Amino acid sequence: MTLRKKICSVRKNRGFSQEALAENSGVSLRTIQRIENNKSKPRPYTLKIIADTLTIKMEELVFEQKSRSDTLVSKTALSKISLINSSALLGVLIPSFNIIAPVILWKLNKENPLINEKGKKIISFQILWFFLTALLIVTSHFFHYKITGEFVTGRIPFVIIVYMLLLLLNIFFIIKSSVQLKNKNAGIFSFIPDLF
Repeated sequence: MTLRKKICSVRKNRGFSQEALAENSGVSLRTIQRIENNKSKPRPYTLKIIADTLTIKMEELVFEQKSRSDTLVSKTALSKISLINSSALLGVLIPSFNIIAPVILWKLNKENPLINEKGKKIISFQILWFFLTALLIVTSHFFHYKITGEFVTGRIPFVIIVYMLLLLLNIFFIIKSSVQLKNKNAGIFSFIPDLF
């Protein structure tokens, strides 16, 4: 139910005419008419006065109750976003699949604005991670050679250690985002710029 419908409904249930509400609240009749006709949005102070006059909490007027279908849509969207996010774990098995799998799933579901927005964030993070990892592997390999004079020392090459640490970092962010989505928090990867 919209704000104007809520105000109108509560006003009628309390037995107020528009004139009586205006008189009791001190808000002009024109303002109440404009609010109920959806011609203007009330200021928070005005809304508080109207709510107090109608003996209702302001929050009850402002926040719309989500319908069951809205809740199902948001749950479906969050589960699809979670699937896009989790699909990036395929990059552990096959390099570059951390980008390819999320892109495929995102393209199949991008008509939903929330999935489109968050899918772009997930893919942008994976692209940035991929290029940062490639850059760090090349530079660490170069510095290792400059410091030791050898490409490989010991049983495990230094480059592999760097790659494993970066892979663990990626897995950490994927799991962290999955936990956020499970807790119905869609604010994942908010620190990442959209690359496309």
